[in-house]
Amino acid sequence: MPKPTRTAKQLHELLLQRIEAIRDLAGQVTDVHRGGVVGTGGDGEGGPNWTVPVLTDRGTHRADIARIIRDLQRQYDLED
Repeated sequence: MPKPTRTAKQLHELLLQRIEAIRDLAGQVTDVHRGGVVGTGGDGEGGPNWTVPVLTDRGTHRADIARIIRDLQRQYDLED
């Protein structure tokens, strides 16, 4: 069964809502804030067809933000 689709803007807004709900991230700018959502073309095997570009040092990435992105990738595809 295909996943529901959302526009890049809608996905970006969903990500921001969930990230900004994390208390210790209030007011901090993340790669999600800077880069938004971009299409990947998908892998044709049900993998995500969108991602958030890495704009900062990978050493500063947070597992909680990565989890939010993966959860939304499992729930929604990027609208073509």
